[in-house]
This record gives sequence, C-alpha cells and structure tokens, in this order.
Amino acid sequence: MDVKANTHICDSPITPDQDAPRPHRSAVSYLIVVEGGIPGTMLRLAEQGTSLGRSAENTFQFYHATVSRRHAFVRMDSEGEFYLVDQASTNGTLLNGRRLEARRAHPLKDGDRVQLGSGVVLKLVRLDPCDERFHSEMFERTVRDPMTGLYNRSYFLDQIGALRCRHGAQGTGLAVLMLDVDHFKRINDHYGHLAGDTVLREVAAVIRESTRSEDLVARYGGEEFVVALPVSAPDLATERAERIRANQAARRIQAGGAEIRVSVSIGLAFGPPGRMRDELSLIEMADQALYQAKAAGRNRVALGRPGANPDSQVTQSAEFSTTSSQWPVTRG
Repeated sequence: MDVKANTHICDSPITPDQDAPRPHRSAVSYLIVVEGGIPGTMLRLAEQGTSLGRSAENTFQFYHATVSRRHAFVRMDSEGEFYLVDQASTNGTLLNGRRLEARRAHPLKDGDRVQLGSGVVLKLVRLDPCDERFHSEMFERTVRDPMTGLYNRSYFLDQIGALRCRHGAQGTGLAVLMLDVDHFKRINDHYGHLAGDTVLREVAAVIRESTRSEDLVARYGGEEFVVALPVSAPDLATERAERIRANQAARRIQAGGAEIRVSVSIGLAFGPPGRMRDELSLIEMADQALYQAKAAGRNRVALGRPGANPDSQVTQSAEFSTTSSQWPVTRG
C-alpha cells in the first residue's frame, strides 16, 4: 500500500507552445471524505458503479458502527449523471440532510453531501485535471511524513483495519512490525541532527525496498517505523522482518562526513485469519516485542506472543548483536 512516489494525475499546465490546442479531458467525479475517515480522502466513482459499506466486498469500506455491510450504491447513467441508492441500510442514507427512501435512485449533483449512518459524511465533486491534481497533492501532504515520504501514523492507523479485513476475507493473516533505529541518539549527538535526518531517510528507503506494494509502511514517530504485512503464518512474517533487519545492517550510509552503519531492532506480532486480534492489540504486542529485542542486545527480531512478559527472552536472534565496538566510524 505504500506508494513509491507522489501521484501525478495531469500534465504540467506549462507547454512549449502555450497557444497550441490541448486535448480535451472531461471532469472526473469523486466522493471526498468530510467525516468518518481522513478528511480529503478521494474516492473515485466508477462508471460501472460504486458500492459503499462496512463489508470488504464494497468498492469503498467504512468501519463506523452505524454503517451497514452493504449501505449504499452510486450508479452512473449513459449521460454521465450519478444516482444514489440506499441499500436498505439499518441507519439510513442522507442526501443533503434528508433521509432517502430505500432501494430508490436519487439524483446526485456536484456539491451534494452524502451521509452514511451517523458518522460518515462524503461530498460529491467533479474535478477537471488540474483541480484533480491539486486535491491529490494536498491529500498526499496530509497522509505522508514529509521527511521520509512514508505514510504517517494517522494514515497507518486509519488504513490497517481495511488491510486486515480485506486480506482476512481471503484467508490471510496480518503481521505488525515495529522497528526502532538502534542508538539513534548517539548518531544525533555525534554527527548532528542533519546526519540523523539522513539516517531516517535511508532507513525508510531500506524498508520500502524490502516490502511489497500491498504492505502498509509508515513512520510511527521519531526514529520508529511500523509495517503491516498480510502473511499466512508467523514464520513467514519473521522471515520478512529478518530480511529488513539484514538489509539495514548491510547498508552503508554517508552522513555527517562519515560512513555510518545503522541497525534496527524489530518487534513482531501476528494475527491469524479467523481468530485475529484487533489491530491495536497487534500494535501493542509488537511494541512489547520491540522492547524484548532491545533488551536482548538490539539488531534483532523478537516475536511477541499474547500474554508474554515484555522482559522474556527474544524469540529470534540476529546473526550478531550491536555493541559499541561495532558502532560506526569511518571518516570520509
């Protein structure tokens, strides 16, 4: 789920010949999230129809308790006009504050507000290419960490439920990895904060390179990162975590006039499909496992288990541990 680069939707408005005719592009329609998710989220309406609800089978999924599994549907006619249909939802669908009759199509116009239950509010907008690009770039700024380019903590917490539900329906479990840069304060103190920023960007790059497009990767705060991995078994999750750890240990970072070797400690929690723990419990378990990895010597992966003592032994050791003699220092 982590996009490798910023989204660019339309060509630059500056062309070599400003008088040359430009190809026509019709407006694209979106439902923009106002409440009940990350404000500004752009939900593109499809010609074949767009379903809204709590179930993973919908085009767009909402987790609010008052949203039904199959709540509403937006269809488009041959003229490009949209119609909103409430699918006999429990708590109703409102259009501009008026509750709709179930199973009946109601015209949907630019600027209309759609409310699902009591907690989700969406707004229909038609955007020309440059407006579309502007909205997309503004949204990117909302959900991205400006230093590393990874998603931020808020976006991760908003999206992990959808990731769990979507892959759980396919019989796949979910692993959460909490990563912390080892001895990061030493790097800042010895080389300066600009070097520390470079290290964080390099660690983010290693995580990107070691994960897949369907994984959810974010900077959790400070020198801590988090990854959600759809996997079928804990040993596969441990293997993926170990790959990130080893790739980072092998990375050489040029920062502060020196070549710096940086390692990470990783705490891992796994939720199997069917009897999966909630996402916050997985994050907490991974965080406790991270403390185990730190206590056991750093530069290693620890697998957390329900009810485990945070001071218990690490379950997966790295090939070597980080000591003061192994910490950095080749002047360049």
